[in-house]
Amino acid sequence: MLAFRLVVHALRQLWGNRGATLRLSLLPGLLWLAFTAGPMLLARTPQLRVEGGKAVPLVAAGLLGIILYVVMAVAWHRHILLDEPARLSGDGRRRQVLAYLGRMGMIMLAVVPALIAAVVLLSMLLTVAMQSGGQPAWIAAIAFVISVLLTALLLRLLTVLPGAALRHSRPWGAAWAATKGRALTFLLLGLVMTGAQTLLPNVTGLVATASLTLAVLVHAVLSWVGALIALSLMTTLWGHFVEGRALR
Repeated sequence: MLAFRLVVHALRQLWGNRGATLRLSLLPGLLWLAFTAGPMLLARTPQLRVEGGKAVPLVAAGLLGIILYVVMAVAWHRHILLDEPARLSGDGRRRQVLAYLGRMGMIMLAVVPALIAAVVLLSMLLTVAMQSGGQPAWIAAIAFVISVLLTALLLRLLTVLPGAALRHSRPWGAAWAATKGRALTFLLLGLVMTGAQTLLPNVTGLVATASLTLAVLVHAVLSWVGALIALSLMTTLWGHFVEGRALR
């Protein structure tokens, strides 16, 4: 099954390049840990909650974390696909990061209509369910299916990003054409990722019964590992579909 092979390749790729992964992700990862775990530990809750004036420094830290993640993502894509040295800085990095951010913004704009439609549909279904005297299980099932569909769409769009990091002349056209007819593969990938995201709060809640501090740290670490896996998966999608690279 292609979707399974893509995930396995992404995991092997991440582990096989663990030295480069550590060098590139150490600074962004530490900032992510401080941004997510710090406020949760202060609030004594495994959920991030911000009040009043405390939002400003946290938003600033969050924006810095996003920029560092993009820099790391660009460096990772180029290290894997072009065999460049694994370092955050490099020749032309500013242009590469700006191109990456530009494509990210375009992806967000492309996904917004689907997100709005999903929210409206779920709100209508929830209203109907509440009026009928409860929230039946089919509401949760529909929400899960919608999440899978949105994740599948997002993954196909995210295939563009490694091309932006490589400064490909036509990353949109190349990625979209190369992934044409792969709906089932992306749906299965969406199912895997949605399932993992659904399990994360359950894992955190289970750990919280033993130690709240440990639960917060586990949540932050697993979220960061998930971001790294997604980064490796994007690289795999571009490498396999667009460049025709074999899967391990």
